[in-house]
Amino acid sequence: MKVTIGTQPVEAPGAEPTPDQARLKEAAQQFEAVMLRRMLSSLEKTMKTEADKGTSMYGSMMVDAMADAIVGSGGLGMAKVIEDSLPGIKPKNGG
Repeated sequence: MKVTIGTQPVEAPGAEPTPDQARLKEAAQQFEAVMLRRMLSSLEKTMKTEADKGTSMYGSMMVDAMADAIVGSGGLGMAKVIEDSLPGIKPKNGG
């Protein structure tokens, strides 16, 4: 449900997101996951030893799973910042 505050229409709290807002949220979460994968893969590279050669193929799978789990549980907050920084798609609450 849209409510107009001044001249700006804003979504009422608890309102269903528009398709554009849902796409923005998904894209922001995917971007955060990509960034997390990059950070975690750097960490993985610093921890590799000669004994890890046999298990190294699982390293990237673990990085992907960890990044997805972090984003799925709320992430680091980057996705929310990205969403909020694009006012043309996601209206800000009046305040």
